[in-house]
Amino acid sequence: MSQPLLDLLAFAAGAVAVLADRRWAVAAASAAVALGLAPAAAVYGGGWAALVVLGAGAAGALAGPLAALIGDRLPARPGLDPLQPVGASGAGLFGPRSVRVTASLVALVAASWVSFNVPVGSVAAVQGVLFPVAFVFLCGVLRILLARNLSDLAVGMAVIALAVGVGWLLRGGGAPLPDTTGVIAIAPCVSAIDGWRGSRHRRPAPVVSP
Repeated sequence: MSQPLLDLLAFAAGAVAVLADRRWAVAAASAAVALGLAPAAAVYGGGWAALVVLGAGAAGALAGPLAALIGDRLPARPGLDPLQPVGASGAGLFGPRSVRVTASLVALVAASWVSFNVPVGSVAAVQGVLFPVAFVFLCGVLRILLARNLSDLAVGMAVIALAVGVGWLLRGGGAPLPDTTGVIAIAPCVSAIDGWRGSRHRRPAPVVSP
């Protein structure tokens, strides 16, 4: 697969990671990033590496809704809603989509520079092959830096885990696949936690009459 196509897929995945919002943001970002980085993983680490990335994306997309489904069957508990802004109102300046999109343009330039100037392992920097990983990774960092709520943090963690895993393959080929699997597994775990917290704490706790 040509490098421009790998870059385009990563750009689309990063855009979803930046724009995904609301209840199933972690699931959507996990699936999009896995689809966007799987071709690069196949190039760097082979077919098994691509299957691991796709499997993690599918698990991340399903873990959140499944955990929420289980949580919905249990009594609600008072607590912090993962979608409730912390330290800012819903219309505040700490992480609306417009700010994230603007920041992603900076990430696009930064990832381009990194891909042509920073060598990784035995891969020459001038090949520009680091762009897919670098751009998606920076998009995940942006979600954390501009987070307004716990779901934003969860999206960032899932995206970074997938990007770091694929970057590990870029550095060492298929040899570090077991370690890469452990890193990428963070994404579905984060998705499950986010879905669980949302189902348990989004609903108001039942009022017990005296």
